[in-house]
Amino acid sequence: MNNQNCIVIKTQAAKIKRIERSGKPTLIFNEQVAAIETGDDFPRPFKLTLGEGEQPYPPGRYTLDIASLEVGDFDSLKVGRNVKLIPLQPTLKPGA
Repeated sequence: MNNQNCIVIKTQAAKIKRIERSGKPTLIFNEQVAAIETGDDFPRPFKLTLGEGEQPYPPGRYTLDIASLEVGDFDSLKVGRNVKLIPLQPTLKPGA
């Protein structure tokens, strides 16, 4: 399987991040650590923000769901705030 350009999650743990704001409701985010393999020597870690009530992704390999993309300023393509992942299925060996 080609490991380039896949997202790897090693643990299902999520961290709650709270941002206190003066005179405004506290913002609460659930974040999960992931990494993207781009073909470089080491995967590049990043934080994946989970939606309200969304369960953390189980450990595994994923690709980005196209629904995560949106058209931004100046008609450029960008990854939106609500990132969704699709599990990569392991490749079956012939005769298995």
